[in-house]
Amino acid sequence: MTDTNMITDYSAEDIERIINGFYSPTSQLTIEQRQQLNAILENLQYSKLAWDFSWKLLDINKSASVQFFGAVALCNKISKHLSELDDNQIQQLFQQLIQRLIFYISIHSKQIITKLTVALDHLILHMIPDKWNNGIVTIVNLFTQSQNAFLLQHPEKGHLIVLNILTILPEEFSRVNVSKSQRSLIRLELEKEFPNVLNYLQFIISTYNQTDILSKIFSCLSKWLEFGISILQIEILFEYLFNSLNNENLFEDICDCLTVLFTLPDALKYPSTFSRLFPYILQFEIILDQCLTTGNKEKAECITKLITQFGENLAQLIVQMSMTPNSQMLAHNFCRLVMKCTEITGQYPIDETCSIITLEFWNTLEEEVTSINGKTNQETRLEFFCPYFEHLIEVLILKGQLPANENIFTNEDKETFQCYRSDIIVTMICMHNALDKRAMKVLLNRLLVSIEQRQPWQMQESIVQLTGAVSECISPDENQHLPHIFSLLPKLNFSNSLIMNTTLIVLGKYSSWLGNHPDILQHCVHLCINALSDPKLIQSASIALKELIKENRMYMSKYLNDIFPIMKNVLENVHVQEDDRIRCLSIIGYIVSGHPAKIVIDHLNIILVPEVNKLFDYLSKTNNNQENICTTLNFILVLLVAIGYYGDQNDGEENEQKYPTVQNPSNISEVLCCILRDLDPILQMIVKQYTDDIQVTEKICEILTRIITILREASSLVLNIFVQLLQNMGPTILHDGFLSLVRNILLLFSKDVDKPVFNLFLIVLQKFRCLFNGDIQRLKNHVDTIEHAANFFSQVIKKLPNVLHQCPEEAFILFIQFIKSGIQLHEQGTLKSISTFTSNFIEYTKSNNQAANLLQQNGLEIVQILLKCIGGASPHHLIEHLSLPLFTLSKSCFDWTIRWVQQCLNDPNFPTPSASRHHRETLLKILTAKHTSRSAFKDHITKFSLACRETISKENDS
Repeated sequence: MTDTNMITDYSAEDIERIINGFYSPTSQLTIEQRQQLNAILENLQYSKLAWDFSWKLLDINKSASVQFFGAVALCNKISKHLSELDDNQIQQLFQQLIQRLIFYISIHSKQIITKLTVALDHLILHMIPDKWNNGIVTIVNLFTQSQNAFLLQHPEKGHLIVLNILTILPEEFSRVNVSKSQRSLIRLELEKEFPNVLNYLQFIISTYNQTDILSKIFSCLSKWLEFGISILQIEILFEYLFNSLNNENLFEDICDCLTVLFTLPDALKYPSTFSRLFPYILQFEIILDQCLTTGNKEKAECITKLITQFGENLAQLIVQMSMTPNSQMLAHNFCRLVMKCTEITGQYPIDETCSIITLEFWNTLEEEVTSINGKTNQETRLEFFCPYFEHLIEVLILKGQLPANENIFTNEDKETFQCYRSDIIVTMICMHNALDKRAMKVLLNRLLVSIEQRQPWQMQESIVQLTGAVSECISPDENQHLPHIFSLLPKLNFSNSLIMNTTLIVLGKYSSWLGNHPDILQHCVHLCINALSDPKLIQSASIALKELIKENRMYMSKYLNDIFPIMKNVLENVHVQEDDRIRCLSIIGYIVSGHPAKIVIDHLNIILVPEVNKLFDYLSKTNNNQENICTTLNFILVLLVAIGYYGDQNDGEENEQKYPTVQNPSNISEVLCCILRDLDPILQMIVKQYTDDIQVTEKICEILTRIITILREASSLVLNIFVQLLQNMGPTILHDGFLSLVRNILLLFSKDVDKPVFNLFLIVLQKFRCLFNGDIQRLKNHVDTIEHAANFFSQVIKKLPNVLHQCPEEAFILFIQFIKSGIQLHEQGTLKSISTFTSNFIEYTKSNNQAANLLQQNGLEIVQILLKCIGGASPHHLIEHLSLPLFTLSKSCFDWTIRWVQQCLNDPNFPTPSASRHHRETLLKILTAKHTSRSAFKDHITKFSLACRETISKENDS
């Protein structure tokens, strides 16, 4: 940006021309030209020229943009650079502002009035208390006792100016540019002056009845409350405030003011004062009734907000009042008033929009009641609020009902209603937290009534949804109300798929609890199975069934013959969504895994054979079927993962005794090994045909990784398949999936010093050599692959040094070359991985003479590159990562590192001439220190880097 001190040759006419050109709707300026002009205008606002040109631009004959720019420039100069003026100039500035304010209010120029008022307020804030005592009284007198012809003819305009000044003054206090001590003095002065503000507001109230003037009173009061004026100082206005709510023209302004009053952060410091407000709040019911009668939804919503804001902020006071005989009735009446707002009749959000506003109050009240220390106190207070909480659950059931005619909802209404139901669920959880089993009793009783009276399905669906809402709060051994609720589910009115959908979702949520109630579980299973035949319910039915089987695998395995054919039909249905297919595959995997191996394999073959045939078909075609192959491979992956899933709660001895359905549970290792052997031919064909395809090989590696993760040591039975598939993948395949699989195999089997397993590591080295080939540009072109490879080598060095012990010298030469090039990269994540690898390799050389000799031969060059990067060749934010290899060198090869660094720094121009002798000596000193921490070392390297980049001051050099 242009230096403000350099802008000295612009006249007011030049500035006017720039502004008009910049803001002209027909401007043909390019983006670059606009940016240049914008920079000029911004700097002009803060230049010393602004004291002069701003007044010239504030001319009624100028364009609106020019006048506004003048006002903005003047405001910015006063707020930031008032120190450029002496006392006489400040006094002259004050008088000019007064005159311009009067002029612009006479022509109703609102934007400029606001800017000039802000400017005047900043001037006042800078002048008090040292240069101006009794500023508020003076300002009031200046405009209300002025001899200005316009103000004498229109005295109300003078009051509007004063009210604007008094409203903006406390607001601008937070933005005034002064020292901390001066700010404290200004605050004290404003607090001392507030009685004068209050007297003036009372005068306006008693004298004027114009809406535009009275509305300013409430804005002004709000700002002073936000500033921090105590509520005790405005008690005298309470009566006027609440009575004015009946004035339609002032309603919105009063609501805004009361919102500030009701949400004061320190409200609980004044319990007596706020207690006296309760009768006023209760009178809101009259206004609310009028709104409901006339159908004024917007006003009803405003009143409801005021009521609930008051209650939320003072929930603690309400709870305290409930225990005091003299104030219990006030607490009762307030809760009844909020409940009235909650249970307003009509469909949300079509007929009413108030009920959602109240939910947060009930949540806050519940939290306040249940957080009380001492069981006796909590129970006593809960008994007071219990009737409201129980009734609230009944209200939530009613309000949460889906509409009888969904066509009344627009798409926006549907989204709004879904959010409403989500809020209802949160409140239901709060109520259950307070009431526990009594909450479930309310739901049970309402469900019984709805079934007995054959109420619409919407009512039953709402009850079921709220039952599901508290699923995570239910104890596994709950036997009082929940079993009865679930026994009633078959009696529900399932005339609409929506209630069935909700019921199925709830079954899934209670899958763990149902495991302790097998008599209920069997009815739920049949409900899920029957629902799978309905395309609208496949999603929810499969979700529920999946959860039920995961949580109760051994018990659910007896339903294999019922579930498997239906799942097979779903999978064969071309119209089924992909997510639903995947879920059904998981269900098959979970349920068959509870059976003996032969049954598992027989059922899997029924599913897998068609998929394998698809793969053969894709491979036989000349066109690229990569996407179809990946989709089918993912299909197989999901099935294998599900078979290998272990649910601790169902697979232990206790659960096998609890559900003795299957006598010979499946041997997972036998099953997966058998499947992999069957899949081997097609996988080999895919690898051969798509040998260099990243997506296809990634998916195959993911399948193999999942299998080896499940089988672990047992994967030795099919290890040759793993090795052969990896060996057959193309020379360019070095993605994270490939490396992760090799790493897992090495971790499991490298100790056996098996030749094929060790060869896998050599294959990785060979692929990496082909990718890198000693060319730093190739590293830059493949940073993601390089990062994965660096992480892989780091893990092997750290966890499997025996693998490196077997490597030929060429491997260590490759690592040295990689280090030299890799530490020069600028991608943060990649450099971090390379630095970690470098550090691990340096430490490893202590256990391998061959590697140590190579490091000794190349150490000087590595140190030169590191220091060059630290000195400025690499971005400064990478210094933390570059410091790690140097730190490890200093700890692992102390003498050599000192010699290398000393040799580098003997050149006064290396890494740059900017690093002084002091900085070079400090670096050597920290390197020779024996007990330097990693963080301290990093800090010193950072300072050295800053010195090389000329960002350390000369004072620190001396």
